[in-house]
Amino acid sequence: MENKKEKCSLKKHSEIDAIGYCYECKIFFCSKCKNIHSQLFENHNIYSENDVNNINNNINEIFFDICKEEKHNNKFEFFCKTHNKLCCLACICKIKKEEYGQHANCDACLIKDIKEEKQKKLIENINYLENLANNLVIKDFKASFENIIKNKESLKLKVQKIFTKIRNTLNEREDQLLLEVDEQFNNTFLKEDILKEYEKLPNKIKSLLEKGKRINESLKDNNLNLFINNCINIENNINNIIEINEKINKFNVNKNIEINFEPKENNINYFLENIQSFGKISISGNTCIFKFNKCPLNISEDKKYKVEGDKENIVTKIGEKNQWVGITCEPKLRESKEYKWKIKILKSVCKNIMFGAAPFDFDINTSFYEKYGWYLFCFKDYKNPDLYSGPPNNYSGHKTNLNKVKDEIIIVLDISKRTLKFIIDNEDRGASYENIPIEKPIVPVIFLYNKDDSVEILEC
Repeated sequence: MENKKEKCSLKKHSEIDAIGYCYECKIFFCSKCKNIHSQLFENHNIYSENDVNNINNNINEIFFDICKEEKHNNKFEFFCKTHNKLCCLACICKIKKEEYGQHANCDACLIKDIKEEKQKKLIENINYLENLANNLVIKDFKASFENIIKNKESLKLKVQKIFTKIRNTLNEREDQLLLEVDEQFNNTFLKEDILKEYEKLPNKIKSLLEKGKRINESLKDNNLNLFINNCINIENNINNIIEINEKINKFNVNKNIEINFEPKENNINYFLENIQSFGKISISGNTCIFKFNKCPLNISEDKKYKVEGDKENIVTKIGEKNQWVGITCEPKLRESKEYKWKIKILKSVCKNIMFGAAPFDFDINTSFYEKYGWYLFCFKDYKNPDLYSGPPNNYSGHKTNLNKVKDEIIIVLDISKRTLKFIIDNEDRGASYENIPIEKPIVPVIFLYNKDDSVEILEC
């Protein structure tokens, strides 16, 4: 409970907040009185705000012999072991009334009975502080903090630069395509100026017809020069009419021609998903390397799956129909070294599951999965798992010498040696696949068959 701020005990300083307390004299004092008191009574136990708790410099926390609970005002006589706190008689009173009995049900004792225990603890704390004082290395955390801020801003700037570049590239591509649309339409379809000329043709033809008849009749006037000139004008206008008609025919007015933009709007889901998942913020050494790719937006209901877990490393088939659903993992493996990952089966009816790897660009929705990768098929009724693969092995139900899969399996891909092997029950029986093509980056792949089957991928 909060108490009012203590004031200096000297009468003429009674309006000044106290900053210290003398245990022997039982008085509070302000800063000026404290200096004088310290000089006069060097051996007195003087407590200041700094002695209480360097975090909480409050004079009300300074110890003096009277209980500070409201309405108690009793001298400390007891110690509460439960709360490690000095108590007065009102604190441990069994009759709970108003502010009494806060520690009535605690493990309490007389102050003198806790002396030896506290003295022993004090010696331990002194030894700890001495050891800490001798070994404590004060680091320049301010410099570290400034470096952290600098690195954070640098990383944010990097993200901004990359996405600015992407936006600029998208804008440039948009401008190119819009310009191309104009060019294609101008080269393929009717222009507005030709249409305007064509709309004038009926009146123009009618006018030329009337003019031609008049010219033909004027021949009897014996003005041959005028007659010839008018004939030439008629011929030029007819040529212009023919030219307009040729342009009309050239621009496919009556033909059913379409100019399309690809991909169409309902076919851009995969591209949008890639944009939505582009980029990754990770802490080196503290994240799972492998994670499943999220289910594409345009995948069929039967082949749907969900990716979950803090590291997106758990996948579960949610499609109702019993058919294979393929899921690839990130990242693409391309460096000439050995990669290891572990598959943990969290739930499966009959282990109708395939594990392995494949070129990163193979069609995950294909029904001919075994033609585009190298897999281990672990079915519960098989004594030994089967191998299914495309070139160069072309296995289909090829028996292995591996143990039956239980709940975990380790997959080892050595790109430098071009081998893929499976370790079951910590037993390594060598490569199941050799001479694996490595022209393209490779990704871990998992196929699930039964609904609700769930597996987790982990880094080894």
